[in-house]
Amino acid sequence: MTTYQTTAVPGKLSPPAPLDPAALRELSRHASEVFSPAGRMEDAPPLAEAGAHLSIALSAFSALLTPRARANRLADAEHALDHLHRTTTHVREHLVENVPKTQREARHRGMVDSCRREGLAVVASLTAELVLGPGRRITVRLTDGDAYQSVELEEAGQETRVLRLSGRDRLELHHGLHEIGRIVWLMLRAEEGR
Repeated sequence: MTTYQTTAVPGKLSPPAPLDPAALRELSRHASEVFSPAGRMEDAPPLAEAGAHLSIALSAFSALLTPRARANRLADAEHALDHLHRTTTHVREHLVENVPKTQREARHRGMVDSCRREGLAVVASLTAELVLGPGRRITVRLTDGDAYQSVELEEAGQETRVLRLSGRDRLELHHGLHEIGRIVWLMLRAEEGR
């Protein structure tokens, strides 16, 4: 294993500077050496999987800073985002395995209450129509009435179904709903400031 060299001084903030492509490339190589072996283990634990995807994301991020002839910048960016998303998914799996459900619920409820106190948007319910194929649509409903523990599915000609969400899916859902509220709140604030 190689040792990653850095000019950073522990406990001291470095002065502002532009991103250094060579330093980022070296960091991504070092991250790969540290994270990849654990991520390749059979039945790797969630944090090992998260680390492996984080190292891939760092490499993809490094590629975005490297000018390349006829590079597909959109594909490069999507590659980085995909592995960052996988990283967060595996961290959520770790949380579900290692943090009691009551603590996760209290954290989510605390975030919602904090947003309400600060006047930020909170998604109370969400209805979406999913297109599953030609001529097939399902209406999906989520509400904070059951703290998003279940999702209601309604399809023409079918009986309405209610499905329970897994712990990891709920963590991901909470994050997504929080982001919807944040984005809409920022849009409304910008519109009111005109």
